[in-house]
Amino acid sequence: MRRKTRRLSIKAKIFIVTNLLVVFAICFTGFDFYRRMAKNMIEMGVEQARIAARLTVLQLDGEEIAGLKAGEEGLKTYQRILSSLREMKQTCGMAYLYTLTADGGQVRYSVDADESDGQAAIGDLFEDSYSELQPVFEGEEHIQEYIDHTKYGDLITAYVPIRDKEGRVCAVLGSDFDASETVQIMEDTKVRILLIGGGAILMALLVLNFLIGGITKSIRDVNAKLYELAHNEGDLTQKLKVRTGDEMELMADNLNELLRYIRSIMLNISSESEELDQSASTVAVNITDAGENLLDISATMEEMSAAMEETTASMGQINESVEKVYRRIDRITEKAEKGNVSAQRIAEKARDVHENADLEQKNAWEKTQEMKATVNEKIEGAKSVNEINLLTENIIAITEQTNLLALNASIEAARAGDAGKGFAVVAGEIGKLASDSADAAVRIKQVSGSVIASVEGLAGEAERMIQFMDQTAMEGYHKLLSASDDYKKDAEEIHEVMDRFAEDSESLKESIDTIKENMGAITIAVEESSRGVVNISEMSSRLSDGIKDIESKATENKQIADRLESEVHRFKLSK
Repeated sequence: MRRKTRRLSIKAKIFIVTNLLVVFAICFTGFDFYRRMAKNMIEMGVEQARIAARLTVLQLDGEEIAGLKAGEEGLKTYQRILSSLREMKQTCGMAYLYTLTADGGQVRYSVDADESDGQAAIGDLFEDSYSELQPVFEGEEHIQEYIDHTKYGDLITAYVPIRDKEGRVCAVLGSDFDASETVQIMEDTKVRILLIGGGAILMALLVLNFLIGGITKSIRDVNAKLYELAHNEGDLTQKLKVRTGDEMELMADNLNELLRYIRSIMLNISSESEELDQSASTVAVNITDAGENLLDISATMEEMSAAMEETTASMGQINESVEKVYRRIDRITEKAEKGNVSAQRIAEKARDVHENADLEQKNAWEKTQEMKATVNEKIEGAKSVNEINLLTENIIAITEQTNLLALNASIEAARAGDAGKGFAVVAGEIGKLASDSADAAVRIKQVSGSVIASVEGLAGEAERMIQFMDQTAMEGYHKLLSASDDYKKDAEEIHEVMDRFAEDSESLKESIDTIKENMGAITIAVEESSRGVVNISEMSSRLSDGIKDIESKATENKQIADRLESEVHRFKLSK
């Protein structure tokens, strides 16, 4: 509050400028008044001298004046003219009246109405030269529109030509108006103007000082209140109380409105900062929870990835087993075709049984034993189809575990909110894939059952065939010669059995092909699921990093909100 202004204060500026303006205005007004008054009074003197001269000229005879000679002061004509001039002088209030004539380029007195000892005689030289009065002698009036300060006094002179009866200028009348009184009045007026102007200036200075003091007092009050606002802990509840009725009061009212407006803004900022603080806290908590949920989802994805790897390995084993079964079924089919050809040859050679009975008995025994061993071997190999059921059970168990992991992932994604929507979609797709895998495994199991049933039927047929061969070849071969027709029928029956065996083998081969196709689709699906799980893990990692950045920014926002609230609390917003 004690600080000084860098330059002149407002009071000093206003006081100096207004005082200069007032002094200038008063001086200019006084000077103009004096100038106008002096001009008017001089014009009055000029007009009076002109009127007096014109009236006097009307009373004079120009020829008589022109006829006067030096030393003729005693003539009646002179005395009459002199008497007339003095009468007009007295009547018009002139200081001097006199007539002038021109003689050889010189101006001389003719009749002088002066009653003092300084009266001029006829023929005395006039002070002014002929060149100054030449226009008058030529017929023009000449009025000195100023006060001539001479040894005879302050005079205003008017020169009027005197004409004869023919209108020729024969003399000049000089009329001197006594302006001493006018000069005195002007001097008195000048003094009064100076006194009045000085008093007016003094009064104006006092009034201006009072008015400026009132204005600057209001400004100081406003400044003091602003100082309190700036240095009194930001108290925005204060009000300016200025009741001057002028613009300062309006300024104070506007400043109060500004304080009210700032107070409302600060209250809003305070409220918004509290809400921002709460929001930042909530965001920080939610982000922390989301981060934990992401960690759980990431762990779940790792478990799902491991399960997918196990599923892929199991599917590889199943593919290998199916490939082995396929190769063995292929060999069985080839053998069945060969057996069918052999049966045909047996039927053809039935006619030659009698001739080659002994030899054929031995060969039949060897063929029977060889066929028995081969069929038993192939049947034992075909029984490996049972392994498909075990692997299928493993696939079903894995798909159940995958479904459980997908359900857990969906739950974790739902807990993550908007951030886990993508994981929910992926978990749903994984669940769908697991469901499809389970359906394919069930279908494989059904096909495996069909295959096993076919293999068991084929084994039974082979067993019956072997038993038939044993009974026919070993026990009844000695009746071969007498029962060739029956043998032919049996050969045909064998041929039919081998046809059915070949058909069953072909059906089994087609079933195995279907299993291979389904296993390939399952393998592709599992690999895609594995890649999807890996992508989800990578997305989880990136999202986790993003959530960490968001958590950092949320922490910064909370700090900003705390600082903003601290700044707002520096102001006093309510009483």
